[in-house]
Amino acid sequence: MTEFYRNKNFTGFTLLELMVTISILAISLSLAVPAMGDFIQNQRLRSDSGRLFMDLLYARSMAINQGQQIIICPSNSGSECSDEPTWELGWLLFIDTNNDREYQPTEQRLRVSAAMETLSAHSSIYRRKIRFFPDGSAAGSAATITICDPRGEKFARALVIANSGRVRQVRQSDQGIELVCS
Repeated sequence: MTEFYRNKNFTGFTLLELMVTISILAISLSLAVPAMGDFIQNQRLRSDSGRLFMDLLYARSMAINQGQQIIICPSNSGSECSDEPTWELGWLLFIDTNNDREYQPTEQRLRVSAAMETLSAHSSIYRRKIRFFPDGSAAGSAATITICDPRGEKFARALVIANSGRVRQVRQSDQGIELVCS
């Protein structure tokens, strides 16, 4: 009877080989899935903060090139500035021809940005709108827009707009920087 099994070429897996393979696969997935989740959250944070950063740079550039005041403000609808200092629902960028810091339908909208996914972004209640002047400055107190994801302050980023109009990105890990997520 044993001679019968020795001479036959059976294809397939034994139960032991199958169990070892499944165990190795389960261990690999348990290591890869959390890392993939962090990767996705990091990319989303980088992408959305980069989008707002680029729009701030664009607003400053347009103020200089057009020789007019440009406003960038949080906007839920894309047709008016929000009274709340929350930027995650989107923002509006427009030429403020009458210098009242409010968008009117007669003023040119330069950009309307969509909401950020799963992120929160807020600025001070005193700097809900960022105004760039024709010389590139953003007079008033320095503004900070803090961008957070569900992981909290450890991964937070901020966009800092100086009175000179310079826009820079900072992270919680930068020395001397403490970002607070609400």
